[in-house]
Amino acid sequence: MTWVAWRVQRPQILAALGAVAMLAVWLTATGLVTGHSPAWKYWTDGDVGLLYSLPGLLGLALGAPLVAAEAGHRTQRLAWTQSIPRTRWLAFKLLMGGLVAAGLSAALTALLEWWTKVVSIAASTNSGGFSGVRIQPAAFDVTGIVVVGYTLFAFALGTALGAVIRRPGWAFALGIPVFAAGRLLVEDWWRPHLVGPASYASLTGIPSKAVWNGWLLNSGLVPAGRTSPVPGQTWQATPPASYYTCTNHARSMAADAHCAALAHVHYVMQFQPASHYWALQGAETAIFAGIAVLLLGVTVIAVRKWSS
Repeated sequence: MTWVAWRVQRPQILAALGAVAMLAVWLTATGLVTGHSPAWKYWTDGDVGLLYSLPGLLGLALGAPLVAAEAGHRTQRLAWTQSIPRTRWLAFKLLMGGLVAAGLSAALTALLEWWTKVVSIAASTNSGGFSGVRIQPAAFDVTGIVVVGYTLFAFALGTALGAVIRRPGWAFALGIPVFAAGRLLVEDWWRPHLVGPASYASLTGIPSKAVWNGWLLNSGLVPAGRTSPVPGQTWQATPPASYYTCTNHARSMAADAHCAALAHVHYVMQFQPASHYWALQGAETAIFAGIAVLLLGVTVIAVRKWSS
């Protein structure tokens, strides 16, 4: 069964290997050439777009045709007539495809870790010591273990859509916006709260080193003694008029701090510190792995309903 699964999935696997190999060459070249250049920026829009989309494209490319292609050519009937239960047939295909997807994404993550480390060295040289780049959304999504989670989610999504639609092309096309929506939902709505954020209060509004090296979530003037706005208000709530009246005459940092104290307000910055990086990575990976398991269940149910 392993040999048969390999033979059937070989074109998709070889294509995925080729794509990852080309990306590896590009990352290695850019990392070596630009990693020590003082003029190099940490990210460019093109780099981010490519690296963000790769786990989804890789997983969907391996998952969408996994069972849909066989349904289109009706080759699954040949396997089922050889005394091979469809559940076992499907399990071998999922195992083969899943291992390849996880292996490629793990290898890619190791390369991305090296690449981002090289670039972050240049970034810290240019920005006065800023080093907590991995907790930032731009770097978080292409480092650690979440890349494997994203890829397995996309693989399971493509497989489930292929089992339901039975058209590889349509499954791949539909999977792209669904994958993107899932990523945005977790990043914008869930990730900031997967681990309890830290807070830093200051009368002057100058961030501490921990805030500077972390991922800033919210900031603003809130009543003294609180680390968040009062119920019914937002972080952008207007401070008391007495604060503005006082600051109009302020000419120094100490004067600003005095004005904040007189108005009974202070600056609060809510952030995820760099030390929360692995906790957030583990929690987000678990979410996408759990969704992938549910999608594999959908695949099994859909295939079991196929006619023999």
